[in-house]
Amino acid sequence: MKTDEVRLDTESAGEPLEYLYVEERIIAQAEALLQEEGISATRWQDAFSHLLKEYKRLNRQLERLNRINDRNQLLLRRQHAKLAADQGIIEKILTRMRAGVQFDERGIRHVLLPLDNMAGDIFFAMSRPDGIRHILLGDITGHGLPAAIVGPEVSNIFHTMTGKGFAAGVILAEINQNLRDRLPTGIYLAATMLEWDEASQLLQVWNGGLPEGLIFRHGQLWERLPSGGFPLGIVGNVMQNWQRQAVVVQPGDRVVLFSDGIIEGSNEQGEPFGLERLSETLQQMYAVYAPLSIVIEAARQHIGGQGRFEDDITLVELTV
Repeated sequence: MKTDEVRLDTESAGEPLEYLYVEERIIAQAEALLQEEGISATRWQDAFSHLLKEYKRLNRQLERLNRINDRNQLLLRRQHAKLAADQGIIEKILTRMRAGVQFDERGIRHVLLPLDNMAGDIFFAMSRPDGIRHILLGDITGHGLPAAIVGPEVSNIFHTMTGKGFAAGVILAEINQNLRDRLPTGIYLAATMLEWDEASQLLQVWNGGLPEGLIFRHGQLWERLPSGGFPLGIVGNVMQNWQRQAVVVQPGDRVVLFSDGIIEGSNEQGEPFGLERLSETLQQMYAVYAPLSIVIEAARQHIGGQGRFEDDITLVELTV
């Protein structure tokens, strides 16, 4: 497609203002004429002829503006179609990039409900050569191209460095500095990363900007995993808070992580589903050994109407 085929007509951008000026001038002239007294028939005829000429000129200008608008609308539709095609190509590339990525699913249940093909939530799980597992849940600001850019970059760093045996803190620092250096302001990654050592039953958790994680023991809420750091990509490594929460867990404990889409879903009164309602629903789920989908259905019922979420929904459960 040639460049000039998608170029909007901006040379006539000032014409709408000129049109309004002429219209106002004609109205003012007509009002002034009506206020005159003792006008002769000849004066009426001359004034009417002048206003009629101005009106015809104004009408021609309006027709021209309508033609320009129609042409621009056609060009905009073509441009939108081209952008949609480009997005489809990007989605196919991302699908191929995701194919073959290692995912260590042992003890993991998860629900991923993206709003579109280029979702803002990411979820990775992989074991290091020494057997320690890394689990990363992230929520990228926005959808579309920001997610398309950030997701594969974070995936590459996470899987490459985990495969080489790097510790979670080192991987997080690499992701943070990479995003900080390369992304524009306003695009960042809220994330929670787990480092799980099954041999020692030690779980280390870093949370930067995601809702607090929850640990359930014997079906009851036992521990919370709050956010203590900035989302990745906002500040440099020197200013970031890298302190991790260390928890000694017991076999059978359930570690639950989630993005904010599920707790921010609101009903018609503006009341969000919320963290406490989520926690209560999870406890009910564990009491009857139900699937994770029961939590999603509870959130949909709270929202009401069509039960449509306004953000990606990701819910992850690790049984240690």
